[in-house]
Amino acid sequence: MNKSVIIAATFAAFSALLAAPAGAADLPVKAAAPVSVWNWTGFYVGGNVGGGMTSSGFTDPCFYCSSATPTGGFFTGGVQAGYNYQFGNGLVGIEADVNGNSGFKKSVIGGGDQTAMTVGANADVSGTIRVRGGLVVNNTLFYATGGAAWADVRQTGTDFNNNIHSVNFGVPTGITANASGVVWGGVIGAGFEYALAPHWTFGGEFLHTVYADRDANILFANGTNGCGNFTPRPSTNCVIREQLTTDVARVRLTYRFGDEATQAYEPAAAMYRKAPAAAVYSWTGFYLGGNVGAGMAASAFTDPCFYCSNATPTRGFVTGGVQAGYNYQFGNGLVGIEADVNGNSGFKGSVLGGDDFETAMAVGVKADTSGTIRGRAGVVVNNALVYTTGGVAWADVRQTGVDFFNTGAKLGLPTGMTANASGVLWGGVIGAGVEFAVAPNWTIGGELLHTVYQDRDANIFDPGRNGPNACNSNPATNCVIRNQLTTDVARIRANYRFGGPAGADPSAYAPVTTAYNWTGFYVGGNLGGGMAASRFDDPCFFGGCSSARPTRGFFTGGAQVGYNYQFGRGLVGVEVDVNGNSNFKSSVIGGDDSVAETVGLRADTSGTIRARGGLVVNNALVYATGGLAWADARQTGVQFNNLTGAGFGQPTGVTANSSGVIWGSVVGAGVEFALSPNWTVGGEVLHTMYGDRDATILNPNGTSACNSSVPATNCTIRNQLTTDVARIRFNYRFGDTVVAKY
Repeated sequence: MNKSVIIAATFAAFSALLAAPAGAADLPVKAAAPVSVWNWTGFYVGGNVGGGMTSSGFTDPCFYCSSATPTGGFFTGGVQAGYNYQFGNGLVGIEADVNGNSGFKKSVIGGGDQTAMTVGANADVSGTIRVRGGLVVNNTLFYATGGAAWADVRQTGTDFNNNIHSVNFGVPTGITANASGVVWGGVIGAGFEYALAPHWTFGGEFLHTVYADRDANILFANGTNGCGNFTPRPSTNCVIREQLTTDVARVRLTYRFGDEATQAYEPAAAMYRKAPAAAVYSWTGFYLGGNVGAGMAASAFTDPCFYCSNATPTRGFVTGGVQAGYNYQFGNGLVGIEADVNGNSGFKGSVLGGDDFETAMAVGVKADTSGTIRGRAGVVVNNALVYTTGGVAWADVRQTGVDFFNTGAKLGLPTGMTANASGVLWGGVIGAGVEFAVAPNWTIGGELLHTVYQDRDANIFDPGRNGPNACNSNPATNCVIRNQLTTDVARIRANYRFGGPAGADPSAYAPVTTAYNWTGFYVGGNLGGGMAASRFDDPCFFGGCSSARPTRGFFTGGAQVGYNYQFGRGLVGVEVDVNGNSNFKSSVIGGDDSVAETVGLRADTSGTIRARGGLVVNNALVYATGGLAWADARQTGVQFNNLTGAGFGQPTGVTANSSGVIWGSVVGAGVEFALSPNWTVGGEVLHTMYGDRDATILNPNGTSACNSSVPATNCTIRNQLTTDVARIRFNYRFGDTVVAKY
């Protein structure tokens, strides 16, 4: 089946929300949401504490011909200060925070050689500067947030003797690769807050942050270029690169300065009468608009050991374009579909093989045009909308690779060898946003989108060899430069809705009897799809000195059980789910050597244990969620004969397998609509990052396949898994139907 069809199908489930909730309009709801009783406008200061996952991607130019992605949990805590401005049920604001963090996980590169390097990164202090936009009802706020992030990152690399038979085993050699200072990036997220008293609020927040990559020069003990032992190489390419990504879920307590003035409730008697519709702005109809924003683009390049190198250039970019869609409002719920097309500025490039023989390759990608086709589902109160979104993404990507002389008189001149590919790539996108009606037909808002594209190969072409295969007798299908693109975008948008300026049709609201009570235990099922990115790194065993990042769509389905507690317009709860998943994509490392290895990962079963917190408006709920994730992952590695001929493809007996449960973290957001007193339907988007794991490289007899002088603990194939999922869900709530209290 065509890859784009597979990926499109995996995300199509989210768009099924467009038809599901039509019957929700028949549910009895309260006449009119009471006016806000807590004033959110003003300056505030507070503290936060939480935890999450950090992933540090280390790549080198083939000094060690190795890479690593140590990924593990960490703790964080700090302070925040900001300003909110409330207008009706809408809120906008700005916030800055500063946090202290525990240590991040370290790793080893070059573990298959006589020397290796321990690499690590610590960000003892980090922070963000973010805008917030959200929906306020009474004492409850739900918001999306995005902006710039910074971290004071100390990157370290210490070369050591890796020969276990040497008396100097583990002793530093004097070669280092260190860098320190502030790195910048982008952050997106969502959160909720509840007013506990006239000045105090308590809430939860999740943040996904991507930082720019940075180089640390490889230096001898005397401070000279570490790549100049034989034929000098430029020091700018003699580096260990590091790129940091974090996911955080945290709780927060805030104090707002100012008076205690509140706005009044509607009279109690009016709260349960047959009244005009709660919403005064009709969101139903077709719309057209434009957007402009910025984000971070991370392009992961891996090769089969032609250059024995990889890189993940990561930097900000600017984007802008147009969108068109259709919304259908039912009571306080909204579902819709939207397509957009955007133009993007250039992405950052890099170099592969900076310490490789006489040549290296400049690599890069451009996605001048990209777009999405997404389902949207959210909660409306008057002129304010907050929503989650997910679907398929595409980009017209032009991948380039230009080989050049890396030393001597011809330094920098092209050799003629290339690795180019172009065409549309498909992927998946998840996100959240807010919109405010500023006139009968005009809305303005903000949106956050996280997009993962499938990986693609570009064949290494050498015109001097009279053919497309630059890898001699190795198959051309494994003689490639691979690329995998991920973007995170925050953008503002303005829309014009077609149709008359009339307000919401009161007939869309049923006569008022009771509101929906969300408190209680529930059980249900879910079905959806997403993208899985599996990163494989090796210590330079497979002549491979290689890595791969196979990425494509997959299907998922399962069951969930949980408990909600509603208090006024607020809701908190806990949920556990277990899902079955279709297969993930596999790949090959070491494709330019006489032997190579097919690597893959399966997570037939996975699940999460999450807290939920959100905003309830009659029969509609919008929430943020975060917690722990697990997967029963089976990592496989099978070495095979990579020389074209009679024995091509035959296993050699060397393997790198590992199985068992891996743990990680998950963050996300969702919406639910009550269809009847006990049934709800909704949509949810989840971003999950798992810890990395090693699979020891073994001979057929079970002994370490690395040189006997190399410790088996460093003779491994490492894997790190990340998934993004959009899914629909149905729940049955146990218990009686009672009026929700406000």
